Amino acid sequence: MIPMKKNPVKLLMAGLTWLICSCAEQASAQQQPMYAQYLYNGMVINPAYPSMDEFSSATIVARNQWVGIEGAPRTATFSFYSPVKATNTSLGFMAVKDEITIYSQTGYHFNISQKVKLDDKLFLALGLKGGMEQFKANNTHLGTDDPVFADNQQYWKTDVGFGLMLFSDKFFAGIASPVFHSFDLGSSVNKVAFKRHFYFQAGLITDVSKEVKFRPGLLLRQVTGAGVQMDISASFLVKNIIWAGVTWRTEKSASAMTQIQISKNFQLGYSYDFASATHLKGMQSGSHELMLNYRFSLKKGKTLTIRYF
Repeated sequence: MIPMKKNPVKLLMAGLTWLICSCAEQASAQQQPMYAQYLYNGMVINPAYPSMDEFSSATIVARNQWVGIEGAPRTATFSFYSPVKATNTSLGFMAVKDEITIYSQTGYHFNISQKVKLDDKLFLALGLKGGMEQFKANNTHLGTDDPVFADNQQYWKTDVGFGLMLFSDKFFAGIASPVFHSFDLGSSVNKVAFKRHFYFQAGLITDVSKEVKFRPGLLLRQVTGAGVQMDISASFLVKNIIWAGVTWRTEKSASAMTQIQISKNFQLGYSYDFASATHLKGMQSGSHELMLNYRFSLKKGKTLTIRYF
């Protein structure tokens, strides 16, 4: 046990750090941020995702998890991708900021994807990702006498990832490892141990009526040492304007989401994760996630259409 100074505020912060990190590890044992609206933030899962869109797109996602607990996870993501003129290549950039108690992780990643046409409506895409992440630990807030944790820590890692995506205008299926390998830069104690992430993701769109479409989805994720977790989602699109759906996770949690196509370019989305973590029941009131997306209709001869995936 870490010896603590007799300061109740610092003692509480240390306890919350242990509690939140323990819950996060039991829920998914993953180092990558978790999202509810990942279908519209697809580069965080699969580097081949930009090839599914013929237009440029910018997305901002802000997530506030376990509201009501001081030091609970907060995540912000900005992503942008664009096809390269007449080629089948797309380029992308993503910045991620993730904070939990005294720890923070800031990443900057570049993305390239290439698609090939298999037939009139079927495509296969390969995506590659590379970047750097800065990790910080503000240990002075713990108020510990342990010399290992007496000073703040800061260090960098680089990582590489890949993804494959098979898709048409009606379905998609992909496998990816957005963090396939990581390399340490410099030296530091208490570095975050690398864990490889793998994902399988699939979805399809079908007509229920002239004005309603149905989109079921599946996400499997496997993180080293954590087994396999699964998300099952179901969404309805009404008049090509409003999405409404739910997601169930094998971690015994669920979320509800809605998205509005405000204009042909601009989309606004919100999701709410129900408070279900056993360790935190009664202490928190769920999680909130806001998504803003803008697609650029600058491609001559192409009409901007609604995106289903």
